[in-house]
Amino acid sequence: MTDESSPIKNKHLRQIEVLAEATTVNGWRKQVIAGQRGDKRFAFMSDEGSYMPGGEGTAPTPLTYFTAGVAL
Repeated sequence: MTDESSPIKNKHLRQIEVLAEATTVNGWRKQVIAGQRGDKRFAFMSDEGSYMPGGEGTAPTPLTYFTAGVAL
């Protein structure tokens, strides 16, 4: 039996922190700069399609990014 402070109990755990900052570009179009602390940051653009008032379909929708992330 190990006590709670034992490194063996937590040897497979790690903390992952992802930072993201979103900015509205125009209408539904948004830019997000995101990445893990200490690593490179990546820029993502999203937009809604023309089915949404103000959407222009210039980039993938937020739901598209979410679905792709789940698939990965």
